[in-house]
Amino acid sequence: MVDPSPIHAVPLREHVYERLQEMLIARVLPPGGHLVEERLAGQLGVSRGPVREALQRLHRDGWVTLRPRYGAFVNQPTPDQVTEFFEARELLESWAASLAAQRCTDGDGAALLRICDEADEGLRTGRAAGEMAALTARFHTTVLEIARNHILLEFGRQLSHRSRWFFAPLVSSLAPRAWEEHRAVAELIGSGRADEAAAAMRTHISESRDAYLETQPVAPDGGADAAVPAAAVPAAAVPAAAVPDAAVPHAAVPDAAPVGAGRPAGDALPSRAAPT
Repeated sequence: MVDPSPIHAVPLREHVYERLQEMLIARVLPPGGHLVEERLAGQLGVSRGPVREALQRLHRDGWVTLRPRYGAFVNQPTPDQVTEFFEARELLESWAASLAAQRCTDGDGAALLRICDEADEGLRTGRAAGEMAALTARFHTTVLEIARNHILLEFGRQLSHRSRWFFAPLVSSLAPRAWEEHRAVAELIGSGRADEAAAAMRTHISESRDAYLETQPVAPDGGADAAVPAAAVPAAAVPAAAVPDAAVPHAAVPDAAPVGAGRPAGDALPSRAAPT
């Protein structure tokens, strides 16, 4: 039977927000970059109005800094913000690993190991970084699902955008070590060793944090103003090649706001790079 409920069109501003958010997560729009309203509107094939609304929402959600007389800039995390993000992940995912070990079935354990096997094959054959990132996201989501706690799963989904953002530049370099750690966690969960699984997950996440801080630029502690380059001028623009498609798609993309939505831009971080 056909569903009689009406079909509601998604406003254009939602499409623009989702496209810009994906570009931020993938770091097509890099941290510290100047977001020029007119240029973005031309690249997306829309007027400046929806772009302005999207940038204001991205500012509220902690992805963008708005500065009077200068415009919008992509946020760059400070060391304190990086630490806060990884602390949240460590608490959430270590507890999820413990619960997963307690509630894991034979099928659950096999599912985790199949993901690890697929990743090992991907490393051998040189699969694209984006595909390896998707496998990483699948692994962490599967651990949360095996924990069988809907609240933890929802928190994990809220963190997923930021996780993808943090690890977009690190997927290739961290992949071999990260997948060894994933397999160790999977084996501990499958064998029901809850305390050891939680400890292994904590170590995995803390080492990922250290790798990020050692290899990626961060802004000085001090908030939103510190994240904007002093030399920024209104004439700076996003390169024309930044947007793969000239127009915003007609199909809606489900949105999950990053953790920290509604906080001032200086207090929140951006995040689809997959967690490692």
